[in-house]
Amino acid sequence: MQPLERRLRTLAVFNSVALAAIGILAASGFAKQGPARFDEIDVQRINVVGEDGKPVMVIARRGRLPGPSMNGRAYPAAVSEGRELLSGMIFFSETGDEVGGLLYNSIKRDSGYSAIGHLSLDQWKQNQVVALQYVDNGRTRRAGLQVLDRPTTVTMGPELDRLERLLTATGSTRDSLRREGAAARARGETGVPRIFVGSQDRNALVQLRDTQGRIRVQLRVDSVNVARLEFLDEAGKVAASYPPPGD
Repeated sequence: MQPLERRLRTLAVFNSVALAAIGILAASGFAKQGPARFDEIDVQRINVVGEDGKPVMVIARRGRLPGPSMNGRAYPAAVSEGRELLSGMIFFSETGDEVGGLLYNSIKRDSGYSAIGHLSLDQWKQNQVVALQYVDNGRTRRAGLQVLDRPTTVTMGPELDRLERLLTATGSTRDSLRREGAAARARGETGVPRIFVGSQDRNALVQLRDTQGRIRVQLRVDSVNVARLEFLDEAGKVAASYPPPGD
C-alpha cells in the first residue's frame, strides 16, 4: 500500500501546483485585459457600433458600404446613386438614421476619368444640408461648399421607398414612380440648393439661390480674371450687374 499512497500524494501535489499555475495565468490574463492594439491591419469593412449593437459609423471599401437607413429600415446601397462605386465612411445616429458621410473614388475610363470626393452632413430625418464636394469627369470640374434647404415637415422615408421600388420597376410602373418623384420635387419635398461657394471650370463662384432653387445673386471671377456681380430675376435673366454691361 505504501507505493500507492506515495503516488496519490505525488498526484495531489501535482494537481495543487497545476491549479496554482492556472490561477496565476488567469489572473495575469485578466490584469492585461484592455483594448487590442495593432500596428497594421488589412480589412474590407469596419462597423463601429453603439451599446445596442447598431452601427454608428461604417468604414468600407468600394462595394461594401451600406445603403441609407431611415426610420429603422435599411435600404440597398444602389438607392443612393453611385454609392456602390465609392469607398469611404457612413455616419448613423443613435436612432439608426443615416446622418452623413465621407465618400470618394477615382475611376479611369476609356474616354478619360471620373473623380469624386464628398463630405456631407444630413438634416434630421432628411438628406444632406451641408456638403463639401469635388466632382470631375475630365471635361468639367466643380469643387466647393454647398448649403441646401430641406423641408422640416416631410421626412426622406417616402423618397427612399420610391427610389427602392424604381430599382426593379419597369414599364408603366417605372413611369408612374418617376412622375411621383417629379411631383414631390415640384412641391419642394426633396429640398433645394441655396448657397454655393467654390469654383467651376476655372470660374470662382459665389451663388445665392431663392427658396425655389433659382440663382438670384452671383459673384464671379472668370478664367480671364474678370470680376462681375449679377442680380437675376425669377426667369434667370440678369436684372442688374456691376460693373454695368459695356464697362
